Amino acid sequence: MKYFELEPLPYSDRALEPIIDREILTSLYTNVYSHAISQLNELVEEFTDLRFGHIDCLLGGLSHVPQEIREDIQIYGGTYKNLTLFLHTLTSPNTSTIDGPVKDAINRCFGSLETFQKKFTDEALAHIGNGWTWLVINPDNTLSITSTKEQDNPIMDMQTAILGINLWEYMYSHSSREEYINNFFTIVNWKIVNHIYEETLKNPNRFGHE
Repeated sequence: MKYFELEPLPYSDRALEPIIDREILTSLYTNVYSHAISQLNELVEEFTDLRFGHIDCLLGGLSHVPQEIREDIQIYGGTYKNLTLFLHTLTSPNTSTIDGPVKDAINRCFGSLETFQKKFTDEALAHIGNGWTWLVINPDNTLSITSTKEQDNPIMDMQTAILGINLWEYMYSHSSREEYINNFFTIVNWKIVNHIYEETLKNPNRFGHE
């Protein structure tokens, strides 16, 4: 039985070019993402109590996951959660504009959209090794920017990611790391980010720790 599903991409395999080319996107989806879901399903199949747990509960409450699979849940569960958000908050270059409550929140927390984008980009450029840079909602509903290593997700620190850039080396194997990061905001689907932001605020008990 599949407890976690491989969701179809909401755009064509060439839609993100030239920022993310078809070969990289296809490999990310069919190899990394698909493999993580397959492994995650195998892990929870063996443990009845985990079978129908939300991914946030598994990652946010890792101390409650059986020791023998805890590290694997963190790896494959983190990969699944990270890539689900990443792949579904992208769109064709320069086809999305920011508006709504998330824009207002960014202006409140960072001063302006331009200031936020610069801070986010600088954080991503400064990140060393494989990992992610995120725009997150804190427990007090403010926004901040943070980074995590490898497959880790901000839910482990009681933060909810609403946007993230994948900084694993395979993402920029056909270009430079700087070029990829600097062009990231041209493919952000702000409509989806805004929807995630609004839905997150509706859930006061959104952390797996609770």
